[in-house]
Amino acid sequence: MRRLALVLLAAVACRDAAPDADPVIARLGGEPIRRSEVSAPAAFRLHLHEAQSYALLEEETERLVDERLLADAARGEGIAPETLLARVEANGPAVTEVDIDRYLAAHPGRAAAGPADAARARVRQHLEARNRAQRRLHFLAGLRERRGFEWLLVQPAAPRVEIDAAAAPARGPADAPVTIVHLASFGSADSARSAAKLARVFGEHPGRVRWLHVNLLREHDEGGLRAARLGFLAQDAGRFWEAHDALFEKAGQLDPEALAAAASKAGLAADALERTDEGALLRRVEADAALARRSGALREPTLFVNGRYLSGLGPYAALRQLVREELGEAAAAPLPRR
Repeated sequence: MRRLALVLLAAVACRDAAPDADPVIARLGGEPIRRSEVSAPAAFRLHLHEAQSYALLEEETERLVDERLLADAARGEGIAPETLLARVEANGPAVTEVDIDRYLAAHPGRAAAGPADAARARVRQHLEARNRAQRRLHFLAGLRERRGFEWLLVQPAAPRVEIDAAAAPARGPADAPVTIVHLASFGSADSARSAAKLARVFGEHPGRVRWLHVNLLREHDEGGLRAARLGFLAQDAGRFWEAHDALFEKAGQLDPEALAAAASKAGLAADALERTDEGALLRRVEADAALARRSGALREPTLFVNGRYLSGLGPYAALRQLVREELGEAAAAPLPRR
C-alpha cells in the first residue's frame, strides 16, 4: 500500500504541476537540457514504468473492490467473509480418479516423478487447489458484475521507438513498408527460435519486410560474443546473412567447428577471427549493446516492428498479426497450413 500511495502522490503532483510542453530538466554549463532530448530515446523504458504503475493500480483496486464486495455479501448472510469464501471454495464437485487420469495423460512428466501413488496424490492436491481458486475467482467476478464495477483507467499505449540501426546488416528492400529490428544473440536458443519466426514472416511477405540484426548478448555469453565478431567480418565481406543462418542453426552449440563452418558459408577463412583486430570488433559489439540500451530492450530476443515492441519469446501468431497491422491488413487471414 505504501508503494501505491507513492504512485498516487506522484500522479497528483504531475497533475497539479504547471503545464510545460517541454520543460528544462537539467543544465550543462548554463545550457538547458529539455525533456524532449532524452524522452525519445528513453520512451520505451518510460513506458515500462507507466505500465507497471498501471498494473499496480489495477491490482490494488481489484483487491479493494473484492474486499468490500465480499464483506457486503457476508454481512447479508450474517456470517464472516472468511466463512463465506470457504463455503464458496468448497461448493463444487470433488476431484475424481478420472480427473487425475486425464491430467496425467496431458502431463506425462508428472506421472514419472516418483511412485505412482505419490504422483496421484500430488495431482489431486494440485487440482483441488486449482478448483478452489477458480470458484473463488468466479464468485468474485459475479459480485463485481452485479454491482456494476467499472475500471476507468486507460492502459498506457506503447510508444514507437526510434532505433538508429543504419549500420546494422539488413535483409529485404530499403523501401519495404515494414522494418523489423531483431535484437538477438547467436549464442541463444531463444534468439534462434525468434529468428526462425522472423524468417517465416519474411518469407510470407516477400518484398514487404526489411529485417535488421543487432547483437544483444547476455552476461558471460562467450559463444555469442565470438559469433557476433564473426558476423561483423561476414558483414564486411558482404555475406552476413549466410553466416547469420549458419550460426543460428548451431545456437547454443557454438564450438570452434560450428564457427569455422559458419565462416566457410560466408566465404571466410576458418581462422578469420584469429587474424583480425579483436579490439575493433569488440567496439562494434559494444556499439550494438549501446543501441539496445537506448531502445529500452531488456534482454534478447527483442523485436521492434516499425518501432513497436514485441518479445521474441511470444508466439508466431503475435508477430504475424503485428506485421499485418503495419501493412494495413489488421483483419489477418488464417495462417497458411503447414
